[in-house]
Amino acid sequence: MLIDINERIAFLRKALGKCAVGNDGVNISFYCPVCNNDKMKLVVKVDDGRWHCWVCGTKGGSVVSLLRKFSQASLPEWKKRFEAVEERTFIDEPVEKKEEVKVPDGFIMLAEYWGSDPDANAVLNYLRSRDVTESDMWRFRLGTSLTGRNRRRVIIPSFDSSGKINFWTSRTVDKDTQPRYLNPKADRREIVFNELDIDWNQELMVCEGPFDVIRADGNTTCLLGSTLTKNHALFAKITSNRTPVILALDDDAESKQHKIAKLLYEHDISVRILDTGDAKDVGEMNREEIRQARKDARPWSLNNRLQFLISTISSGSMF
Repeated sequence: MLIDINERIAFLRKALGKCAVGNDGVNISFYCPVCNNDKMKLVVKVDDGRWHCWVCGTKGGSVVSLLRKFSQASLPEWKKRFEAVEERTFIDEPVEKKEEVKVPDGFIMLAEYWGSDPDANAVLNYLRSRDVTESDMWRFRLGTSLTGRNRRRVIIPSFDSSGKINFWTSRTVDKDTQPRYLNPKADRREIVFNELDIDWNQELMVCEGPFDVIRADGNTTCLLGSTLTKNHALFAKITSNRTPVILALDDDAESKQHKIAKLLYEHDISVRILDTGDAKDVGEMNREEIRQARKDARPWSLNNRLQFLISTISSGSMF
């Protein structure tokens, strides 16, 4: 016989303090004791016990691990009341250990490289052809590798708020090399690209990829793609800090841009849209064009989405 969900919620509320119950009646949110965020971002799925803080990333696979971490005194009662009589026993399942992201083997900083390696110099020439300056190389800590699979590639690292590397992407400088990009195995939803450089109290420009960030300069990050949902750490950071946003996605991602803008708008986040003009993306614009477009970015409203939907009726591509 299954224990009623409401009993579990009542127990966890008593053990962990004030909580908010989601509309589905299964997901409940608490204040996270780890990051002490002022929003309830520690979410517990009471039907299977999984839990996760969407701000600091601490997580576990069972209520047992949750109580062991935050309310050990409640653990014996939980086991006695719930685990022994449930069809699915809550066991202290080991949380899958993430593969630690490390700087690629043979990594060197390009800004301080003065050697004669032809592959490293090919990377430097490629960056210069894209109007990437020495100052950019220092600021974004650009590199390459003198060994292995990342030779003849620009390596763009990302660092979390504490300065620890959390992601990197490497792009080949050769047109005929596939894949064009290499990345570590990591859940991109949990990554805020170069959070170390972000000021959450200032308007944040959000692009698609790392090269867009380099070109845009200023207070900028990227999606590492073209999607942003409630399950992304970037969304949690923006909403918890009330950070206004400028969306600057590629011109072929207009539908996704409206979805993201609507999501942020519904969470009381001010959103503006950057017009890339005739360029395909921010990476194709020069710096002065980006600065001016940033100033001219127009506020987004539900009416903008409605106009877009109307414009897509004839093509049958409404979302």
